[in-house]
Amino acid sequence: MLNNRQIEDNIRWLLEHNSTPVKYLTYRDLLGKEPNSKSMKKLFDMVKECDIVQEIFNTQEADGSWCANGPWALTPSYQKKSGHTPVSPKYVTTSWILPILGDMGFNDEDIHVKRACEYILSYQFANGFIAESHSNKYDVCASELPIEPCRFSLMLIALGKVGGGNDPRVKKSYDLLLQWQQDDGGWVSNSHSIQKNWTRSCPYATYHGAMALYSAHNIVYKDALTKAIDFLIKHLSTKNNGEIQRFNYHGHSIVHELLMFSELNMGLNNDSIQKILEWFMTMYHTDENCFRYAGKPISKHTLKSDYMDARVAKYRLFHLIEDDWLTFYLTKIMLNILRIQ
Repeated sequence: MLNNRQIEDNIRWLLEHNSTPVKYLTYRDLLGKEPNSKSMKKLFDMVKECDIVQEIFNTQEADGSWCANGPWALTPSYQKKSGHTPVSPKYVTTSWILPILGDMGFNDEDIHVKRACEYILSYQFANGFIAESHSNKYDVCASELPIEPCRFSLMLIALGKVGGGNDPRVKKSYDLLLQWQQDDGGWVSNSHSIQKNWTRSCPYATYHGAMALYSAHNIVYKDALTKAIDFLIKHLSTKNNGEIQRFNYHGHSIVHELLMFSELNMGLNNDSIQKILEWFMTMYHTDENCFRYAGKPISKHTLKSDYMDARVAKYRLFHLIEDDWLTFYLTKIMLNILRIQ
């Protein structure tokens, strides 16, 4: 793990070798600068003008939605042929793009973000479910709904990442997600439990359910989130190092999980988590004070060997494996761990 001096050296590297969003996050999250200060507001104005943000803003539809390609996604051949919903097609629509903005520091005070949130919530029905259709078939009691947490959780992550978790409408959706949580702490869709005869929850659904609760930053969800994280850690603990020493595994986005685990001080002494941390340390360049991605090119990813194909990898690794983003995230994780010790 990193010591205090190495973390200080990393921060210096970040301030010299970063993109504008990472510079802003470094000051905010690693150096504790107040976002409302004059200097931070000025820096965030620069974030708004950076290329990636301008590309996102310029491709927003009039209704607040997105169905746009960018450096976060490979071009899907069907994209413009069949319309879009808040979450489909994958990786190019609103629920996939809002988290990118949220991770750069945006919230629903921004007009583009606010319009996107309202677009997603236009698909919400009286029971709290956020559908992919405006059909009234979903306007039933929550107990009558088929349990389908996966894409629902993705939309809650999108809303939570930009500060929408305190909206009373969004809280209603979270209440439904909590109703669907299983006794083992996770979630599983009706279709998967029937098709695969599962007696336990699904790691993919549970990762997204947990991340939805975590993104809300609401103490009310602490117990449910704790149960979900316990499930995720137990699942990782059943796997060998070769399976889990990677950026993504069966729905687990490992870096984002470590951020969550380290912030909440959960599972850090678990053998599987220690092995993952040791693997990330192999990417640390002590002579430069930064982390560098050690893995195959995105174009070479396959479902068989990497648990995600190139299209999935393009989105899942965006703003994660670049030198500045990876160094920022892993330094933040190590700083969280040091603060706990």
